[in-house]
This record gives sequence, C-alpha cells and structure tokens, in this order.
Amino acid sequence: MQISSYAQSVTMRSSINQIQTQLADLQRQLTSGLKTDNYAGLGDARSLVLALTNQVSQSNSYLDTIQLTQLRVKSSMNALDSMNKIASEMKTGSLSSSFDLTAGGQTNLQITSGMRLGELVDLMNLNVGDRHLFGGKATQTQPVVNSNLMLNGDATHAGLKTVIAQRSAADLGDGLGRLALTSAAPGSVSIGEDVDGSPFGFKLASVSSTLSGTTVTGPVGTPPSVDVDFSATLPSAGQSVSFELNLPDGTTTTVKLTATNATPAGAGEFTIGADATTTATNFQAALDATLKTEAKQTLVSASAAEAADNFFGNPPMRVDGPPYDTATALIAGTTDDTVFWYQGDTSGTPGNNFIATVGQGTQVAYGARADQSAISTVIKSAALMAAVSYTGNDSNETKAYAELTKRTASALNYNDGSQSLQSVITDLGLKSSTLNTAQSKLNTQISTSKTVLADTQNADPYDVATKLNTLMTQLQASYQVTSSLSQLSLAKFI
Repeated sequence: MQISSYAQSVTMRSSINQIQTQLADLQRQLTSGLKTDNYAGLGDARSLVLALTNQVSQSNSYLDTIQLTQLRVKSSMNALDSMNKIASEMKTGSLSSSFDLTAGGQTNLQITSGMRLGELVDLMNLNVGDRHLFGGKATQTQPVVNSNLMLNGDATHAGLKTVIAQRSAADLGDGLGRLALTSAAPGSVSIGEDVDGSPFGFKLASVSSTLSGTTVTGPVGTPPSVDVDFSATLPSAGQSVSFELNLPDGTTTTVKLTATNATPAGAGEFTIGADATTTATNFQAALDATLKTEAKQTLVSASAAEAADNFFGNPPMRVDGPPYDTATALIAGTTDDTVFWYQGDTSGTPGNNFIATVGQGTQVAYGARADQSAISTVIKSAALMAAVSYTGNDSNETKAYAELTKRTASALNYNDGSQSLQSVITDLGLKSSTLNTAQSKLNTQISTSKTVLADTQNADPYDVATKLNTLMTQLQASYQVTSSLSQLSLAKFI
C-alpha cells in the first residue's frame, strides 16, 4: 500500500513549473540580450523607453539633415573659394596689365578674363544632389546663362556687348560727352550739359580758376552750365582753369586748361591771343579738343563700367533708343529683347534662402546666390573685361584701357563698402560651424539616450547566468525531492 503524497506532489510540480518558466525567460534574455520582448514587460519603465526611442529616431533624422546640409554648404564654400582665387588673379592682372593687343583687339588679360568668365559660370551652375546651389529656391534651374549668350546675346536678345555699345553712344554723344560749347558774345565761352536730368555723359560738378582778368561762373542753370568771360586784362601764361566732371559710374575726372603764349598750344593748353575775343576762340577750341580726348579716354571706360552695372541689374537697364547718341533716359530690358544673366530665384534675402531644421526648435538659414553683390561683382568684372575690345589705331585707347583696368581692380577690392566675396565664404564657414555644434550635441544626446535605454532594456549576462545556475540547482533539487516522494510506500515502514 502506497502512502498518499498528492498534496506534496502538486506543490512540487507547481514549483518546478515556475522554475522552468523562469529558466525559459532567463535563457531568452541570455539569447536576445533583452530583459523582455515587449514593452508591457518593462512595467513602469515602458514610457521612458518609448520616449527615448522616439528621441533617438528624431535625432538621427536631424543628423541626416545636417549631413546633407554640410555637403551643400561645403560644396558652396569650395566653389566660392575657387571664385575668390579667380578674382584675385584678375585683380592682380588688372593692376599690372599692359596695353599689348593681340590679333583680336584684346590684351592677354581680356582674353584670360573671357576664359575665366566661363569657369565662373560653371561654378555658379554647380549641381549637388540634384540641386543647383546658387539659384536660391529655384533649385532645378541653372542660375546663370552661358558666357557666350551673356556677352553676345542672340538674334533677338541684346547681350553685354550690345548694351555697352549703346551706352557708349549715349554717353559720348557727338564726341563731347553730351556737353555743348557755345559763344553768346565775343570773348565769352559757355560749356553746358545738353539735357537736364539726363543720365548720360559728363556732368558739371565744379569749376576753379586762376585766370586773371577772367570771370568764371557756374555751374548754374537748367541744364547746368559754366560761363568763362575774358576781358581786356588777359590771363598770364601758367594760369589755368579746371573743370571737375562727374562720370556715369560715380567717379570723377578733371579737365584742366593752362594759358600759354606758345603757338600752337600743347595738349591741355590754350594760347593767349591779342585780345579777349581771340583768346576766347583759342580757349574754346582747346576745350573742345580736350573734352573729346577725355571722352575717349575716361568717359568711354566709365561708360562701359556703368553699362555693365546696368546689365547685371534686375531687370537689366539699357539706353532708351534708338537713336542712342541723343537718348535722354534708360529703360528696363525685357525677357523679349535683353539677356537676363541670372535665371534663379530672387525672393527673400540672398544667402538665406535655404532652411535646415537641425534640432528641436533649431534651424539654420544658409546658402549663397549668384546675384549677391559680392558674387555678381566678380562675374561682372570678368564679363566687362571680356566684352570690351580696341582697334589699336587710336592713341587714346592706351589711357582708356588703363581706366578700365583701374575700375576692375577697384570693383574687386569692394571699395564701395559692399559685402565682399570673402565675407560670404566666412559666413558659410560660420554656418558650417553651427552645423558641427548641432551635430555634436545630437551625438551626445543619442549616446546618453542609448545608455539609458541599454540600462533599462538590456539584460546583464552575468546576472542572468548566475540566476540560471541558481535555478538549475533548485530545479535539480526539486526533481530529487519529487523522485523520493514518488517512491514512498507503507510497506517500507512495517
């Protein structure tokens, strides 16, 4: 007869089942490395785990944005660095170039500028990751037209060369730079602007005189004029009168006439005659010749520079003609008749057209645009040098070329106080630094979050192994007890 041990058996079997369940869970933890395979198993920690997991995911998304933005920013910086080197070469060349023409009527500097212009256009049309970087929000449009179209235009659209030629005609007029010389009475000479308010030609700024016996007044009137009245008391040799003239590009020049007894008078001189009438006649003839020379040397270069400024505006401005030599106003070019060199977006602030979200509530505005003054100045300077040509048959062209190169060097020095190309590069560098800081911060956040997640979710393999060994010992003992109970009988005790 066997002694009943049903109650003990049930208890032991329940204990064994619990141990086996715990063993299975510990074995799963040892295999997966996780304390539980579902969020519910984390208990109160599940909210923390969900929040941290979402934070890590969002942070990784921000990192992806930063990586792409850094690629664009650094590509822009590299392009502008190359442009800056070209600008430096052009500036140096402008300061040292001599007037030695090739067969094409241009100097080596001008020919090189034409090649550089093509390089500059390519830099501005840089495409990174299916996005043009220098066209603002118009990322799928090449921002700058090719150099040939820019310079030469086509059958229906005026390029820079045409705009320069028309502006030159308007500024030179009949050769006197839109000034008129008249004599209202014997012994009197008047010099005046041809049309009041016209943007073209020389503008009378001021006059100064050391001519004895001569009355010089002005500039006064509408349009402004200066009167030079000689008297019976004639000027002495070496005395002079100087006219300060404003040029179309905002610069100034001075025309000076000095009295002399020599016949004929030299350049910049007038011969003192036997009386006021003869002296006035000589003065007028000398002033006429001097103004024409100044127009061919200084005015023509200032005109070309101003035409380039007009062309690179938005919209491009050009002379309201024909006729051009008597024109009195500028008119906006249209897409039907004039090349628009910049084809990109013009909205917003240049250089801040792109916005990258690099963190919770953190954004970085970045970019550079081809029509920014610092950038367009370089393109305009190269285009201007490449657009002008000379005949080689006029002695005035040497001075005209020197005036042109002087203006190019000045523009590339950003002497007008405008934003320089280097400052644009520096600004992009600061944006890159900001992105690096944001990236470092996100990496720290991710690392911290992952550490907390690991502490919360991951099972300690040493702790699990220890518990396994303990449970295995308990299970072995339970099996032994159960086996002993199953062998008990009353016969063993009789």
